[in-house]
Amino acid sequence: MRGRRVVVATRFLAALRRRSYLAVSLAVTAGACAGPPAPLAPTGAWVPMRAEAFAAVTARTVPTAAQLIRVHWRYDDGNQESSGRGAVRLAPPDSLRLDVAVPVVGRATLVLAGDSSWSQPRDLAEQVPRSRALLWALFGIIRPQGALTRIETGDAPGWRLYRLTAPDGLVTRLECRGDTLLAATELRGDRIVGRLALTRDAAGAVVKADASDVEHGVRFVVEVDHREASEPFPAEIWRRP
Repeated sequence: MRGRRVVVATRFLAALRRRSYLAVSLAVTAGACAGPPAPLAPTGAWVPMRAEAFAAVTARTVPTAAQLIRVHWRYDDGNQESSGRGAVRLAPPDSLRLDVAVPVVGRATLVLAGDSSWSQPRDLAEQVPRSRALLWALFGIIRPQGALTRIETGDAPGWRLYRLTAPDGLVTRLECRGDTLLAATELRGDRIVGRLALTRDAAGAVVKADASDVEHGVRFVVEVDHREASEPFPAEIWRRP
């Protein structure tokens, strides 16, 4: 029975992946006019920022204690839509585990721990936004993926902005009010490849995250049902089975 479930899950995920590629092709062919909004621009010039100062900013976005978050989610690649419920475990400073119930597939898991990551089924990582930085940002946490060659900051009325450049040329633009992240955009040149918008409650906690992997035609929306502090999680939940 277990073997049959794995086969079904693999076929289901492969079908989703083929459909997402089709959705991208159709959008390009149609010359899609609608797209994600452009990121905010500073009123003045971008100013270089020291890595140590930016590290202090990111540290203030990380929860001070472990959290268990109950969510419901929706996946849409323009051709296939799926939804379900799940749980997120956050363990500061650098560990995140997402467990979701997926129709047909059953249970699926994605783990980010330090600089490593794994998913089960393995193809799950290709169905959610592939950017690890955007996955962290779903929960309001600023955690760049890998080293950065340049960090810059700027201001717009009521906003603090950051522009991060990776060695491969990927640029991430962050839009914050104070230390509170509200939006993120990933660009290659002038082309937007990823976009995230956060909705927060009066206390500042994320209640909804709407992420688009524009490059692969995938939209992933997470809404928070319940959030609670947790005791430290067992070490084995971060290890690949």
